[in-house]
Amino acid sequence: MVHRNMARWGTLAFATLMISACADSAPTGALASADTHSAHLSAQAAKGGVSAELGTTAGWFKGENVTFLYNQPFDCPVPLADGSAAGSTSGCVLAAEAAKAPRGGNDPVVYVTVPLFADTDGITLHCPAAGDCINHPSTMDLSRVFGEGSENALLPPHSHVVDVARGGWWLIEVNGVTTREAWDAIEREKSLAEIRVQQNLGTVTDDLDTNLFLFFNVLKENERRGKPFKG
Repeated sequence: MVHRNMARWGTLAFATLMISACADSAPTGALASADTHSAHLSAQAAKGGVSAELGTTAGWFKGENVTFLYNQPFDCPVPLADGSAAGSTSGCVLAAEAAKAPRGGNDPVVYVTVPLFADTDGITLHCPAAGDCINHPSTMDLSRVFGEGSENALLPPHSHVVDVARGGWWLIEVNGVTTREAWDAIEREKSLAEIRVQQNLGTVTDDLDTNLFLFFNVLKENERRGKPFKG
């Protein structure tokens, strides 16, 4: 069972670090600006005429390095399940669920792991730049965790863990990793099972809901033809 006191502290520290990372990484005025996701995709589209909706990130799956192939934009459905509004320009919210999933629900989960510790040199971050990752939102409303003033923070640097291999819509849940040792263990094992071990040790926060959905296929690291990896 997760150590609840540590989990509560970790959740607050997680929000604090997300906001700090946003402020440190963002250009002046970025937290109050319009969502930069569409501008980022437009810039990609202008480069070589490639569709802005197609791109990849890395991921971890049951001890393996895998690739996520994205071919649709993210979705943050509103209204939210509790009837409240999203404060971010992307419509994406931490610690809130969508009233309705993009295709009706029962989507698998991709676990977004965020480092909460200072010594991040040499760690693997699948999306290393705050607010700039292919087919992810650039902003997220963190106010349900951190309070007023965090409604339009940049999405923090993070990595991805999945426990099934398939294609289609995925629901995002977020974990804050509070120690370098815990991160190193997750990076070594590359698995949801290790996240659960670290949650039991109190070094990873409870899973935090979002209304964010990503659309991608899970591919073998060296797969060339883009066929979904069935594992």
